[in-house]
Amino acid sequence: MATWLIYTLGGGWGHLNRAIALGRQAASHHQVRILTISPYAHWIETQLPQVGCSPSVLQNLSLQILPTASFTETRHQVQATLQLQNYDCLIVDTFPRGLGGELVDCFPKLSAIPKVLIHRDIDPAYVQAKQVGQFVERYYNTILIPGEGKDVSFANFPQAIHTAPWLMFNTNELSPVIQPDQPTVIVMAAGNHEEMAFWGELMAQLQATFPEITCRCLAHTCPPGCEPRYWIQQWPGMPILQQADVVIGGAGYNTVFECLALGKPLIAFAWPRQYDRQRHRGQRWARLVETPKEAMEAVKDLLQVPRKQGEIQNYGNGIGDAIATIEMTYSAHKIVGGSNL
Repeated sequence: MATWLIYTLGGGWGHLNRAIALGRQAASHHQVRILTISPYAHWIETQLPQVGCSPSVLQNLSLQILPTASFTETRHQVQATLQLQNYDCLIVDTFPRGLGGELVDCFPKLSAIPKVLIHRDIDPAYVQAKQVGQFVERYYNTILIPGEGKDVSFANFPQAIHTAPWLMFNTNELSPVIQPDQPTVIVMAAGNHEEMAFWGELMAQLQATFPEITCRCLAHTCPPGCEPRYWIQQWPGMPILQQADVVIGGAGYNTVFECLALGKPLIAFAWPRQYDRQRHRGQRWARLVETPKEAMEAVKDLLQVPRKQGEIQNYGNGIGDAIATIEMTYSAHKIVGGSNL
């Protein structure tokens, strides 16, 4: 049984969610360790039974949560972990050089370890400034592109493999929803303190503008200004999104592709991020708005559309193809003797 180490440093939900979506299915046949500094990791660790993992899968799937530390200390912790080489395959989410460039020093010493990049869309300016393309071409055996198409930096590299978006649940794992009498709007709230306060104010405005509909806020913590009775703390969020007629949220990876898979219209605010191009993603797959007023108008328009029944639309999940590709990468690397330099 091979051991996969998934590097998923980053402060948001996306990295950790993708890693667990991959890990929960891969752990049927592999040991999977997820290296993370996510502030949500300890809570999510307690929620893993909620994603339908069998006892044997839970035994093979683990979160390696690094303690809160300075940038320099975290860098050293990551490098020390990788240099142990007590894993058979390294899978890196989003940041090819590492969140702080810490992989640059490690990779020349890890020629015996096959390396896979999960290539989510990142800012081309960062790619150019740090010469990331040259690093990816030299050190990564495989590039997995989960759903974001040809318009990403390394899409044309020879080792690039495209899959459908990665989702926590396959279609057959979700139960049909009994449609309530009145429409439901779900607000997906995440981000820093200022952004959470925005979501709380938006919830209050939704309640005042549409008193006849059901409004709920799906979030890790209740946003300031949101009445606790309207707050839902649940992870994964796909079963809650199933119940929505309209979703309002950011234009991050999970929010966009979960709504797309479930056939839920997404009204999206594109939050500024250092690396992620939310506006670019939202323009392709969501209804972008700039202000709460525009969001209210969009909700009004979308509620005029006849409501769908509670059945689940059949969607593709790229996780199975991703696992097969990683297994092929690992096998091929062993055959050629472990050098990709």
